Amino acid sequence: MRRALAVILVALGAQTGCGMDDSAEMECRCAEDTDLVAFPHCRDADLTTPRSDAGDPFSTRIPDCPSGALLFLREATDPEAVLLNVRDTFEGFSPGQYMDQLTDDFLFAPDVDGVETYRSVYLPPDGYHPDPPDVDTLWTRDDERRFANNLLDRQEFQRIQVIRWYDASKDERILSADEPRQETYVFPYQLELTAQPHEDGAALVTDVRGRAEVRLVTPSEENPVWTAQRWQDFRDEASTKPTLTELRGEYAQ
Repeated sequence: MRRALAVILVALGAQTGCGMDDSAEMECRCAEDTDLVAFPHCRDADLTTPRSDAGDPFSTRIPDCPSGALLFLREATDPEAVLLNVRDTFEGFSPGQYMDQLTDDFLFAPDVDGVETYRSVYLPPDGYHPDPPDVDTLWTRDDERRFANNLLDRQEFQRIQVIRWYDASKDERILSADEPRQETYVFPYQLELTAQPHEDGAALVTDVRGRAEVRLVTPSEENPVWTAQRWQDFRDEASTKPTLTELRGEYAQ
């Protein structure tokens, strides 16, 4: 397992005004929104390790490794804004900001066929079905972070286009009578991923389709901040295209 701390060389001019020359060294700590192109050693870093400088007011705090350029996203004051932010972070290659849209206890429930295709990734128990208690054994927030970092990589893809996503005029919104701080959205999705071109200039295009059921929650009705807590994936029976379950299986590590 790679360390979450690393010593990096700061290139001449990269820290203008900081009084650092081309031989200066800066120690930084990998974070969820670290720019993985600039800091590739952070790709598989263990982010669960407690900070060595935590709890000591007299210690020198190690800064997080810098993030890439941030996208302009909507405030998460309603669930639909979060769903649109998810779409935009995919198209904008922003894994750190994508993870900001998810709860700490986020769970992804894969479709059954996709699980069978990627058994070595999901490691399903015998008789698995995407309902509790099995759902929490397959894909958690840590798995989702690795997937997002691997998928949303401009060295891998030149473009990710979300062709079909949640549409309030067409898709289903389910309110909870018992819990007003919870809403569920059901909608078909279609993503088109264009890989970086080969030497001959040809680029592989992958079409991903399925149906998503996303539950979003907020801790407060007075000052709502919505995040996605559970995402269940379903295969489109009329399509032979891979689903997001299979895409996660392909880019799990």
